[in-house]
Amino acid sequence: MTIGMIPVKDVATMEAEFEPVRLYLEERLGIPIEVITTDSYVSLIDGMKNAKIDIGWYGAFSYIAAESEMELMPLVVQQRKDSGIYYHSLILTQKNGGIRSIEELEGKQFAFVDSGSTSGFVLPYALFKSRHIDYEHFFSETYFAGSHDQILFDIQQQQTDAGAISSVQYQNLINEGKIDPSNLHVIWKSENIPGSPYVARADLDPSIQENFTIAMLNIHREAPTVLESFDQSIEKYIEVDSASYNPIRNIATILGKEYMYEHFLKSE
Repeated sequence: MTIGMIPVKDVATMEAEFEPVRLYLEERLGIPIEVITTDSYVSLIDGMKNAKIDIGWYGAFSYIAAESEMELMPLVVQQRKDSGIYYHSLILTQKNGGIRSIEELEGKQFAFVDSGSTSGFVLPYALFKSRHIDYEHFFSETYFAGSHDQILFDIQQQQTDAGAISSVQYQNLINEGKIDPSNLHVIWKSENIPGSPYVARADLDPSIQENFTIAMLNIHREAPTVLESFDQSIEKYIEVDSASYNPIRNIATILGKEYMYEHFLKSE
């Protein structure tokens, strides 16, 4: 079985952190498991569409994009100790940069994560659109940093004026002592976003789907140190259904099919 992961951090870090979980799953499922950290959200969707990836770990919006291409079964989602199953998109600036509002970003540099990132692009894009801001002309420069971590480092090192990231990655890096929140300022916070689900191809053997789900639901009891080493902010995994993502589907409808294709489904 193959598990595909969205690029939240650099590949080596993500695969090293997930390795104990992979070994746990191999033992519980009794089958070899390979983990692939894709270089983009499009790659993850293509991998599942072409049956090269069996179960994918998606962001909320990339899951909705993927289901427009194939039949999928959401399995589990992480419930975090401090925020439950929800998280937020944040726009941050340098504390001493003098920027305290979206309007004050005009003419500044801005960093997104990836065009497929729910918190690192989609929600900020929807925000700008709701305020009639054409971000490609509003900012002096925009770029995709490739990961949430990189955006925070770029802001701290004054490589960019502002950026959009996930509240989960923000808090994790604070907890790990890798960033100093006193140097940063949150100028915008989104409404609740349902968490990143593990999703199976609908044609994947039902017994594998069931056994994967059971294993993840029990990991906090059966292997708490494994879960802690992977992500100490996760309390446990819970089952999730498709309806939980209806608010994201509504945003997808507003943004339109052309947007979905351009940012999630179009291969390079």
